[in-house]
Order: sequence, then C-alpha cells, then structure tokens
Amino acid sequence: MAEKKKQLNLERDHRAFLYFIAGRGNVCRRPKSGKGKAEAPLLRAVERDNQYLYFIDKQGDISHLPRGVRKRAA
Repeated sequence: MAEKKKQLNLERDHRAFLYFIAGRGNVCRRPKSGKGKAEAPLLRAVERDNQYLYFIDKQGDISHLPRGVRKRAA
C-alpha cells in the first residue's frame, strides 16, 4: 500500500502533461505529445531513498512504495 511522503496539492493537467519525480527529487513535467523539453516546477521536493519507488498520486501529492525485490534464477 502506498504511503504519502509529502503533501503538495499539485494542480495537474494530466491530459497534456506526464508528471514524474526526477533523480534528485525534483517534480518534473513533460508534454505527452513528445514535443518540448521537461520542466521542473518544483525543485528538491523530496529526498529520495533507493529502497522506495516515488510517484505523484491522484491528489497531487508525493507518495512512495517499497521497491520489489527480484529473485534471481539459480
């Protein structure tokens, strides 16, 4: 189950933009059309831990889930 990490109440236009968390914890958006560069409306929004997967939920807040552990075949 996802856990809220930080409340942002980010106003999103999910039809025109794809929102994601970049490597340093920046909230970025990129046009879904593929034209144009990614922009970062929020810098350093969250400090990331590599044990978790971070995403922007439906309410416009940052949430995280524990990363799955892959089992290697012997």
